[in-house]
Amino acid sequence: MLTRPALGDCFTEIHPAHQREPLPAEVLSGAPSSLTKRTVRIFRPANNPMQSGRMANLKWRIDFDGLEKGDRWTNPLMGWQSTADPMAPVRLDFSTKEDAIHFAEKQGWNHFVQEPNFRTIKPKSYKNNFVYRPGKLPMVHTK
Repeated sequence: MLTRPALGDCFTEIHPAHQREPLPAEVLSGAPSSLTKRTVRIFRPANNPMQSGRMANLKWRIDFDGLEKGDRWTNPLMGWQSTADPMAPVRLDFSTKEDAIHFAEKQGWNHFVQEPNFRTIKPKSYKNNFVYRPGKLPMVHTK
């Protein structure tokens, strides 16, 4: 019969995501230095203008900046833009800004945070079109 150890006998291990100083992952990953020393942008993506909901912009995203070498060229057959950067299509989503920053620091990437611009909604009312204002009467064109 198996016995369960007492609560005091168990040791608790700190999850790596909750450590104070991030451990560099570039040492163990084996990736070339051109991929480990990248600059990433941390931002909240904008809402789709065709949708009215606001739940899509609750996540934070890491996006890679283009390489400095001019890594894009035009495909002569179709005219499409091509790239040799393997990280160009990579997008990483996170639930909080702190998680994204922590991940970028752990990977050894330089990062900058682009804060989101929030829209301001002006209160409007249909009745304000007919409110009396002293002075000259407004010209209302119906046709």
